[in-house]
Amino acid sequence: RGPGASNGQRGGGRLSAFARHPTAPKLAMVIFSLLGVFALDRLNRQFFPDFEVPAITVTVAWPGASAEDTEANILDVLEPELRFIDNIEEVTSYAREGNAMISLEFSPTADMQKAQSDVEQAVSRVTTLPEDAEQPIISRATLYDPIADIRITGPFSERVLKGYAKKLRDGLLNAGIDSVVLTGARDEEIWIKFREEELRRLGLTLDEVARVVRENTQDQPAGILEGESELQLRAKSDRKTAEAIAELEIKSLPTGQKVLLRDVADVSARFERNGVITVSQGQKAVGLRVQRALTADTLETMRIMKDYLAQSRPEYPPSLDIKVYNIRGELVEQRLGILITNGLQGLALVLVALFVFLNARVAFWTAAGIPVALLATLFIMWLSGQSINMVSMFALIMMLGIIVDDAIVVGEHASTLEERGMPRLAASQQAAHIMFAPVTAASLTTAAAFLPMFFIADRIGDILRGIPLVVLAALLASLVECFLILPGHLRHGRASAKGPSRMRRAIDGGVDFLRERLFSPFVRVAYDWRYTTVAVLIA
Repeated sequence: RGPGASNGQRGGGRLSAFARHPTAPKLAMVIFSLLGVFALDRLNRQFFPDFEVPAITVTVAWPGASAEDTEANILDVLEPELRFIDNIEEVTSYAREGNAMISLEFSPTADMQKAQSDVEQAVSRVTTLPEDAEQPIISRATLYDPIADIRITGPFSERVLKGYAKKLRDGLLNAGIDSVVLTGARDEEIWIKFREEELRRLGLTLDEVARVVRENTQDQPAGILEGESELQLRAKSDRKTAEAIAELEIKSLPTGQKVLLRDVADVSARFERNGVITVSQGQKAVGLRVQRALTADTLETMRIMKDYLAQSRPEYPPSLDIKVYNIRGELVEQRLGILITNGLQGLALVLVALFVFLNARVAFWTAAGIPVALLATLFIMWLSGQSINMVSMFALIMMLGIIVDDAIVVGEHASTLEERGMPRLAASQQAAHIMFAPVTAASLTTAAAFLPMFFIADRIGDILRGIPLVVLAALLASLVECFLILPGHLRHGRASAKGPSRMRRAIDGGVDFLRERLFSPFVRVAYDWRYTTVAVLIA
């Protein structure tokens, strides 16, 4: 053993210990690979990264009121109480016929639980809302990610199409879909058209009849039941259809005869007169938007949707056209395919380049570090709460070349030391020890280039933050792989007694010719004529 081997074995501390240990590098590689497979099975696959919408809406219904009345009596009363809550960035108000809504957008750093509590307290301080207005509804914005759109059309009436759409929606929800929204369908309304002569004959007014209808068709608080525990009572109305409402008793005559609503009015169910009607290829259509919650997986949700549609298709008439489009899950699958294809292509190109410039053993173990580092990166992503999405996959593709760079530096230096006569164990230890500082410094400069992306604010910052997170995870995984795992693999094997093969000698001779006869003279000329070189570069 030469003096260089002794120094190599003494240097490096824990790095040398890993290189000398017979099983630790292999065990670390297996553990990192298994952790990566474990994380890959649990990482959410989706289109965009998750981000919270810091918004709260306050909605107050006032049936029968005009837009001007809702603005004057609801918005003008609530806005002064809500506008100056902490961390509010924007307040947007809407006044519509029978409804008023205030949207409050908070800063990205706001505590939304505290914000919701502040809004509830501010609304409770307002005691001058109209008596016949309903209780204010306070809700936080819930973000759902669209998976696909479904269009339902055919030679059917709007009511029948909507019935099929509702049946399909309920089935998808029961199958495990988080959210299915009915789109392109008008809301149903109950129309009551009074016969004026009957009202005058019975001495009834519109207000009296409207009060009876309202009291019998809306859920009403019914007090509190006191005892060992207090229970809030609520009277729920089961009159939801036109036929049931038509049977309401609106007056009792002295003779005992009961006057029903159908005796003085025509009650019918219609669709909203000013609603939007969807038409597809000349026929009325109803749509469904399939969405996932932030905790659900895009590809799994897409699979559930497709399986249910295939199983339930015989339940609907053949003339009913059910078409699925805008499938986001397929886009995620395509990007995953691109990542895998790019990874395999990159691995092949790296192997070719490594086998040209390094011997087969060093090239193999250097290339083997790519999947190990990627799997370790996935595990770190899972630990930090990330997902596989368009942004993180872009970052992973970008990091493929950076991951292999560290291993190339260590492996090439170990090969050089071995060519100088140092034993393989000592060469691998010495390479890890010498290259630790420069490789770590190079990784830190790469991290420094991406760290400013953490300081991008607002929604775009929430989306782009996945790039530096993936970069840091990949750099950490690459450092662990090339200093703890790679040296232990490079120590194995024995040098061939016959020396390099004929092909190896030919490749090395070509590389030496390129380096000594072409590249080195070019560098010397560029340096001797450095001002001309800089001028040409600028030009």
